[in-house]
Amino acid sequence: MLKFKAASVMVAIFLAVLLTCPVLKAQTQNNQIAVFYLNKVLDTSKKGKDASKKLETRYDTFKKSVEAKERDFQKKAQDLQAAKATLSADAYQKRERDFATEYNNHVQATQKEGMALEKAKDDAMLPIMEKISTVAATLAQERGYQYVIEVNNGGVFYHPKAVDLTDDIIKGVDK
Repeated sequence: MLKFKAASVMVAIFLAVLLTCPVLKAQTQNNQIAVFYLNKVLDTSKKGKDASKKLETRYDTFKKSVEAKERDFQKKAQDLQAAKATLSADAYQKRERDFATEYNNHVQATQKEGMALEKAKDDAMLPIMEKISTVAATLAQERGYQYVIEVNNGGVFYHPKAVDLTDDIIKGVDK
């Protein structure tokens, strides 16, 4: 009977240890998620600032050009309307068609330049995003994180400050 009780106690201890191991493992895995703020990395890192400044300069030039052209077209439309009283119907229709063709060409050129700006943005951001990914992976391996999630786009509503890698990613991106 005593041997049976000792064996039962041993089995109970063994089962208790066995059953608590997954709990302990799950508890440690809960702490293996780190986060970062992409916008802060892009706004604060030197590479992010440089890319943003170049793109901003190009965008500002584009915007000023489009605004000047739009003012030009407004003036031409007013001139065309004023000339309507003095032009023959045929002459007016020809100028109106020419104006419409010129304006449509302007709209197409503006759309084409807008797409070129988007491509330039993508081209500028790709190496930075690749660097962020590399730095995040390196930090995760060094610190034992299973996952690194971007806070805003990842839908994270809360995280402890200790798992925020943003500042370390900024430093890594700027190396």
